[in-house]
Amino acid sequence: MTAPSGRLRGARVLVPRAGAWGERVRADLRARGADAVLAPLIGSAPPRNPAARERAFAALAAGEYAWLFVTSAASIEQLRAHGVEVPATTRIAAVGRATARAVADAGWEVDFVPAGQASASALITQWCAARSPESTGRALVVRSDLAQAVVSDELEVRGFAVDVCIAYRTVGIDLAEDVADGLRTGGIDVVLLTSLSVGRELRRQVGPLPASTLVASIGPGTTRDAEALGFRVGHTAGTQSIDALIAELDALVPVKESS
Repeated sequence: MTAPSGRLRGARVLVPRAGAWGERVRADLRARGADAVLAPLIGSAPPRNPAARERAFAALAAGEYAWLFVTSAASIEQLRAHGVEVPATTRIAAVGRATARAVADAGWEVDFVPAGQASASALITQWCAARSPESTGRALVVRSDLAQAVVSDELEVRGFAVDVCIAYRTVGIDLAEDVADGLRTGGIDVVLLTSLSVGRELRRQVGPLPASTLVASIGPGTTRDAEALGFRVGHTAGTQSIDALIAELDALVPVKESS
């Protein structure tokens, strides 16, 4: 087998989420010769009203919704964890390619993905442009407690029937002390910044990062959030895709030479 020759070879890269997503990202980084440090900064906890979630999940499984809107792969993970099967009569709109991939991995078909940048605004604007309230049944939006109500608010304003399900709460996870020390001292070369929640926890637990650490953002929105938190973002993926971000980093990021 040919040894990895990309520029991630030998770099220590922080992967800030666990689960299937984190394992997939770690495997990709290792295949490129990087030292992937799996250290989740955020995780999922039950919503404050789990009974409301169960009612919404039951209604979804029973086919009461014509459309399901999902704005994160974590929402799909919640549906799968609770054994929900989305019926074939329910169409699914996903915010972008990463979320659409999670839908496909669950065995469901994706019916709508917005063109261009992945964002809740793009998703609902493009979806509504092609439809009228009279021709569309009831919709369900599944999201976290921290996600903005962009999709549901726009649906309501335009006259669509919509319910919102808070499927989980996003909570911070404390880093192991050796990982936190590595971040503070420059022992980690690259940090993958995948959401505002990750950025907030990084700032809370570690504070400013050394100038030698490359902060790599999954998309323009995350970059704006990170810069508002005081981070200097060195690279931003244009497609809101973790796969694209890693591929771009492998071509662009200068790393330490292996000893």
